Amino acid sequence: LELLAQDALIPTRFIFGATGLGSSLDAGCGSPDLQENTQVSVPLWMLKHLHQRCMVEVKLPAVYTERYRRKLNAGADCVSLKNIAPYFYDVGNQLNELLKDVELSTFLARTFKTRYHELISKGLSTMTGEEVLKLSSKLSVEEQQLFEGGHMSMQHMDLWWRGVSTGQDQQGRPGLHPLKRFAEEVAPSAANKQLKLK
Repeated sequence: LELLAQDALIPTRFIFGATGLGSSLDAGCGSPDLQENTQVSVPLWMLKHLHQRCMVEVKLPAVYTERYRRKLNAGADCVSLKNIAPYFYDVGNQLNELLKDVELSTFLARTFKTRYHELISKGLSTMTGEEVLKLSSKLSVEEQQLFEGGHMSMQHMDLWWRGVSTGQDQQGRPGLHPLKRFAEEVAPSAANKQLKLK
């Protein structure tokens, strides 16, 4: 997941010129070198090295700017992160490590909390096929993994409560749900012992 997020493009402004990066980073550049103040997007993995050398000024991708913050604050259902920022949290956290931006950190935490409660938690209780597809079209990769993990846990819990066999016991009989085993084996045995004592 983190490796894929490293390819996210981040807008920057080169504070100094850069030799040999012109055609590599800017297809429209007529020179092999980047000039001072050139604005170009670079992959996240490269940004880290450039930023350490104080060669670039980092600009937040659009999805982290005030415009999208207002949209996301208006409601989790207003923005589909899957299409515009599939690695929204991973990229945002790595940018925050570089920029030490308290507002960005707060925004990421608030967005996750809101979308978890309004989308993921509600989605786990409404599991029709159409609703799942609609929900998945809005989730970032991180949110989708969280949702799928929750969905799988709910399926396992449902099987457990319904007492679906999960194997065989030591005598080779089909495995029993713990509550069924208690009702059919433990409880009657305990009741018989009480009768004998009386």
